[in-house]
Amino acid sequence: MLVLALLLTLCAAARARNFNITYLHVPQVVPAHQKEIEIECRYDANFTLLSWFKGSHEFFRYRPGTTPSTRSFPILGVGTIEMLACGPSYCHLKLGSLTTEASGLYRCDIERDVPPYKFATKTAHMEVHGEGHRRPLLEGLAEEYRDGDMIQAYCRASPDSEIRWYINGNEVEEMRGSVNLKKKSSRYIFMGVPPKISVQCAEFRQERVYGSKEHKASWSEIGQMSQEPPKARNNSNVTNGHLGLLSVILDIFIGYIVLCVAL
Repeated sequence: MLVLALLLTLCAAARARNFNITYLHVPQVVPAHQKEIEIECRYDANFTLLSWFKGSHEFFRYRPGTTPSTRSFPILGVGTIEMLACGPSYCHLKLGSLTTEASGLYRCDIERDVPPYKFATKTAHMEVHGEGHRRPLLEGLAEEYRDGDMIQAYCRASPDSEIRWYINGNEVEEMRGSVNLKKKSSRYIFMGVPPKISVQCAEFRQERVYGSKEHKASWSEIGQMSQEPPKARNNSNVTNGHLGLLSVILDIFIGYIVLCVAL
């Protein structure tokens, strides 16, 4: 019985540690005549907050146990946001009155914002067909990066265009023609003070630039540069030490004069 109880405890603990998004459904392509779609996020997690994003913009939030438990926010290209069902295992939405601006990177985040803190995310891209756009769309980049983070971006352009990627103005030739950019973040690719990185996707047709989009991000450890250098603090300590020594010498000198007058 003791062994069985121990096994049940271990199984319960292992299940409690699960915090995963198991499935994300976002249509890859939406035909020009279709004006509404359904998206769904499934999960195995004891979370306190679920959020849907398009790029960096949140458009739906679900916080179980609160009143109201859901809230939606307007985003470009989506006219209506309808909750079909959100619960402990999945969240199902309907997006309506779509335009081509609804194309982009969609993300489902779940998090537990009370101890023990946990977080999980999953992304998918959706393309809404319609009239051709005039400039490429650049998505997926963060505002800050640390050493070892993965820099990931998606560039949407016309089907008959070639995409070229540039970092700090230099082409990443191995990524030519790819709609996705992946590169590990390193302090050495951030330039200037404060250190920043410039990521650009350009749309080429017949070797001529048809359009481009650029995004700049910062190095997240910039705050350390504002700290006082150790040398400056040491100089302050040395100055205080000199003042103390001069005070002792002055006291000895005054005592010597008093003694001479007394004699």
